[in-house]
Amino acid sequence: MAANQTVRRPKLHVGSYSINGFHLRNPYVIAWWSLVYPGFGHLALGSITKGVFLFLGELVINYMAHVNLAILYSFTGQCQMARSVLDTQWLFLYVGILVFSIYDSYRLAVEFNKLSVLADREYARITPMTLTATSINALVKRQPWVSAAWSVVLPGSGQLMLGENIRAIFLMVVAGGIIVQSHALQAIGLTFTGEFALAKAIIDWQWFLNIPSFYSFAIWQAYVATVEINKLFEIEQAQHLKSQFQSSNFPMPFN
Repeated sequence: MAANQTVRRPKLHVGSYSINGFHLRNPYVIAWWSLVYPGFGHLALGSITKGVFLFLGELVINYMAHVNLAILYSFTGQCQMARSVLDTQWLFLYVGILVFSIYDSYRLAVEFNKLSVLADREYARITPMTLTATSINALVKRQPWVSAAWSVVLPGSGQLMLGENIRAIFLMVVAGGIIVQSHALQAIGLTFTGEFALAKAIIDWQWFLNIPSFYSFAIWQAYVATVEINKLFEIEQAQHLKSQFQSSNFPMPFN
């Protein structure tokens, strides 16, 4: 939003290293992403600091409790093995952070929807770009599928293209770490050479099972963010044209 401090409820902030703002979201969808991985719901809402804290906390607790390994063994019918690998002391912490993440992200989504409506009613001017010595960030219309496609290549790439640099760097660094720790790239190389048994043996499943949810969130968030930025671009353009070229005496055809 504009740097004008008299604006009570800004709709958008275009910073040197981030774009963040309010738009209507389905609270159930946000809660679902928090169920998939604590912190994802908050990251989707733009509550980056809280989202990063919850995500890293869940990552550590998940690893210590061996939750992903237990899920793998359960899905393959090895229930006794699933029970043996679980660390119940860490598991209770995992349940606590999961439940809190779902509840808090749902609550924030409801509150942010109210603030979004109030910001729309205030109709405060949007500053469409920021230009500094080290960075240029601006509202630009883009194709949503292009952002999603780059997130397929590497989670965070779509967000980086949009100018959501803080969220992008976090997603890219963590995704890279998870991919390396899981030995996924080595397994892909072995698969291409036909060494399927070795590819299966080399994978660290505790880390590997984080990849599907991570990729899915990055792709979805990049697509949604592009759609919403496109809408804000049109709103800012309408504000500019109305203030510069439309006479205040023009009789509007509707109330």
